[in-house]
Amino acid sequence: MMTGVGRPQFSAVLECAAAGRDLGVRIWADGGVRHPRDVALALAAGASAVMIGSWLAGTYESPGDLLRDEGGRPYKESFGMASKRAVSARTRDESAFDRARKALFEEGISSSKQLLDPTRPGVEDVLDEICSGVRSACTYTGARSLDELHERAVVGVQTTAGFTEGTPHGL
Repeated sequence: MMTGVGRPQFSAVLECAAAGRDLGVRIWADGGVRHPRDVALALAAGASAVMIGSWLAGTYESPGDLLRDEGGRPYKESFGMASKRAVSARTRDESAFDRARKALFEEGISSSKQLLDPTRPGVEDVLDEICSGVRSACTYTGARSLDELHERAVVGVQTTAGFTEGTPHGL
């Protein structure tokens, strides 16, 4: 939001993973993960791991108080580790100069509501859903491992119409 600089997650992981293989390093995908398909796509693009922090923040096991919104729905308050709130907490014992220098790199959300999903309110539920999605992606591609998933992945451009066609319709 500060710079307007960035890349879509999939293409960034795809390019970084290709460069990383040549150097013998592993790439972690971080950001934009909302559904099991996002994890499967990141792994297919070549990520070795996928960060799912905000997704797990909306579970009973996550730290923080269980709150209720105006409609009575349970939620937890969450914030990014590069946000002003996290940077301030991490640097409170440092000199004024160091605090000011590190504040230059603050970004992200300092507070957001992570609603607890009644169909998967716990970490185990979230992880089961993710594993099911990745397992299904491997089945569709005929992959028996995550390395095979990456090898068999075919990269293409999807239009908005194509995406809409693949989403559930009706009720």
